[in-house]
Amino acid sequence: MKNQTITVRPLSAHTGAEITGVDLAQPLSDQTYLEIRETFNQWGAIFFRDQDITPTQQLEFARRFGNVTPDDYASNLPLVDGYEELKEIVRKPDDPRNVGGFWHMDKCFMPDPDMASLLYAKELPPYGGDTMFAHLGAAFDALSPGLQATLETLSTVLIKSRAYGDGGTPAPGVTAEGYAEALEKFAGIEATHPAVARHPETGRKVLFVGPVYSDRFAGWTREESLPLLDYLSGILTRPEHTCRFRWEEGSLAMWDNRAVAHYALDDYPGHRRSMHRVTIQGPWLEPTSAAA
Repeated sequence: MKNQTITVRPLSAHTGAEITGVDLAQPLSDQTYLEIRETFNQWGAIFFRDQDITPTQQLEFARRFGNVTPDDYASNLPLVDGYEELKEIVRKPDDPRNVGGFWHMDKCFMPDPDMASLLYAKELPPYGGDTMFAHLGAAFDALSPGLQATLETLSTVLIKSRAYGDGGTPAPGVTAEGYAEALEKFAGIEATHPAVARHPETGRKVLFVGPVYSDRFAGWTREESLPLLDYLSGILTRPEHTCRFRWEEGSLAMWDNRAVAHYALDDYPGHRRSMHRVTIQGPWLEPTSAAA
């Protein structure tokens, strides 16, 4: 019987696990929820296949993990069936690029990012469109003790507009006009977070540095920061620190923005991809003793 016990199949050594034995259209017992939460904390990203759920059922599942409120920030995304908490992430065949086609943590450029994101596949291209995940804890563990100690004294400035270009040069798929518009529209949307922080539920230290949104270390210039940021990005995205999830219709993914970065691959030109997204608020990362 489903929703009585779960089976967990890890996808890699550090992150990503598929969970079977669960029907998300039905209420979860407290024990099943606790097992799912434990798996979520351990692997950072969890996946369910062959789910047939309504928007209401997707929201009910999300609310087991934290507060779900209208995603006012992502105002450019269409609502799903009028639900203010549920947005459609869609790439149309003629769109020049997809949403999230680079390594990032959702809304890391905000002072209080969402704890988790939950994505449900509704319409997929005939090929491609996978999502990759990289564990921030594995990246921190791969650093030398000396670099770990140094980073624990630093904070990172993360800027929204970095996704659209850098230093006057538009990002791939972004026109010069679109870049200028983004600089104006997202002016001032930035936040400073400790470069190393502690996960509030597992206690694990993570490297909270994003390859795109991270602009510089606080108190450093961008020129001074880039060599170290580039090095850390390379550590974060090492293949052995990642997993790759191949979507099927009815698949649902949930990931921890405090523990993993993700990358939505844009390798299906001329095709449509539609997903339903819910974001979840909850306890955020805690400063380490060195950064406090």
